[in-house]
Amino acid sequence: MINTKSKWPFGLGSGYIPRFLAISLLILSSLLFVDEPVTRWVSSLPPIVGFVFQYVTKIGSASWIILPALLAMIFAPLAIKSKKFSGFNGRLQVVAQVSGFIFFVTAVPGLFANLLKRLIGRARPMQLDEYGLFSFQPVFNDWTFQAIPSGHTTVIFAFAMGVIFLQPKWRWFMLSVAMVGGISRIMIGVHFPTDVFAGILTGIIAAYAVRNYWLRRGWIFSTNQQGEIVHNLTWKG
Repeated sequence: MINTKSKWPFGLGSGYIPRFLAISLLILSSLLFVDEPVTRWVSSLPPIVGFVFQYVTKIGSASWIILPALLAMIFAPLAIKSKKFSGFNGRLQVVAQVSGFIFFVTAVPGLFANLLKRLIGRARPMQLDEYGLFSFQPVFNDWTFQAIPSGHTTVIFAFAMGVIFLQPKWRWFMLSVAMVGGISRIMIGVHFPTDVFAGILTGIIAAYAVRNYWLRRGWIFSTNQQGEIVHNLTWKG
């Protein structure tokens, strides 16, 4: 399903787009039946649960990812020019490349999700009693009508995929962390399960799109003799 060495996930690059869309719509339609009961169950939990997940959900915040990546992307090239770090030029170049990729593979999907949820304008769970599951205020809205896709979920799954592209053996750990981040959005009452599912798809597919752009530019990634997409980073110097 998620082959990091292929151009797209879910078989999208192999002519299976109609099947992917059908399965995605089926899952979304199924999740609609649990949106309300799950939301009401979450609201009935002891306050300590929400308190804990308020901290857990911070892993889906873009700031802790993109700000360090941006700083590393800026300062690593500056350090390369300094004679003080001349013995580490090879490693600093890798740091600059990796931080640049992590920044864009996280920021671009996050920005796309924020644009998309403003355009759609679905009401969040706190509006459930007043507006129901299917209330929309497209384009002109505030954060209470910016539910789908979940931005935090998009960000953490995009970041996870960025790391996996560079370190495939970390796949299950990163996806597990990302899933916890997505679930936390439901547990603090700011998203429905359908919002989180949409965020997962948005984050993963957008991360592949960024990686594919890097590939076309010849940055970090290349295609081997088997037609697989792999990174060409080496820690030297």
